[in-house]
Amino acid sequence: MFCQSLSIRYVLTLIILLFSFTACTHIPPRVDESGAPQREYTYQVPLQIDDGWQVSSLAKEGVNKEIIHDLMKAILAGKYPYLFSIVLIKNGNLILEEYFYYRHRFMLQEFRSAGKSVTSELMGIAFDKGYIKGVDGKLLDFLPTFEKGANWDQRKDEVSLHHVLSMKWGLNESGPANSTAWYTEDWIAKTLSLPLIREPGVQFEYHSAAPALCGPIIEKATGMPVTKFAKEYLFGPLQISDYLWYTLPDRNTLTAGGMLMRPRDMAKIGYLIVNKGFWHGRKILSEKWINMSTKVYGHDGELSYGYYWWRCNHKGGNRTFETIFAAGHGGQRVLVFPELELVAVFTSKPDDNPKGHARIYQIVEKYIIPSMLESGSY
Repeated sequence: MFCQSLSIRYVLTLIILLFSFTACTHIPPRVDESGAPQREYTYQVPLQIDDGWQVSSLAKEGVNKEIIHDLMKAILAGKYPYLFSIVLIKNGNLILEEYFYYRHRFMLQEFRSAGKSVTSELMGIAFDKGYIKGVDGKLLDFLPTFEKGANWDQRKDEVSLHHVLSMKWGLNESGPANSTAWYTEDWIAKTLSLPLIREPGVQFEYHSAAPALCGPIIEKATGMPVTKFAKEYLFGPLQISDYLWYTLPDRNTLTAGGMLMRPRDMAKIGYLIVNKGFWHGRKILSEKWINMSTKVYGHDGELSYGYYWWRCNHKGGNRTFETIFAAGHGGQRVLVFPELELVAVFTSKPDDNPKGHARIYQIVEKYIIPSMLESGSY
């Protein structure tokens, strides 16, 4: 189920998505007017539409056009299969917008777990507005009451919002909460009943149950459905009006990431980070929360984690650039490069695409960053 009613267009979008997940292995990334595979590329400035973005060109923003041209030719030649879209925001302007495998700018695309970063911003807005007094508040104070049971581990009483946001709450996430078993009507009770296998705050472990709890947390703190809160304080101000948001069996909104959105709108979620919380001069998110949510609290190999935002380093030329990013299964990414004043959005085939993230890493380091550096601006 979705938080918005499904129109015929939404149903058709889902049909196209489902069809293309299996069919895109047999079709070229793009075809010309005759239906033949397109191999040549001519850059065009993105279309100016009424979504809040100001468009500009690669040249005006100091981006090397030839490197971007080489990237596009590589994609059209099939070197990076399953890539559905690329959107680049430079200096606050939309400079590149390209779609493949029959996608287009008005088509909603899977965000998957990259939607966790939307949840981070919603939690931040609730924090900024005083609905949530601090991240040290206890999780159980924000959730409906339930029977703890005779074997309740009293250490769970000490799980804080910080532990939930940083994915360091200590519950056994190798169990039901990391599979479809927790998608039940009593999923909150099932999640809270998971065994505590380590002290809260000790170790990062990626999962989806904790961010799913942020929906009920926001509703308890604000007295508003999370969908209404998001529309009033995030999506509305960002001029995001067209999206789908999955719900759980108990009708709670899936704040663990179940969302479809336009790539141009995905870029706005990242732009708030690079632009210190502002959109068209309006303060949407505080710089205090941005710093808190993108701070490193845990590690997963070479990647670091904040409050539902990832961090890593990307190489370009002889330099290394810190990157803050949202990531979703199969290669959905919103990458923020503060030093470059750049936001890069990638959507990909979400399932059966194990190299989706690796392809994006290669594109970023071989083409995107070099195209910025060779402008002579850095």
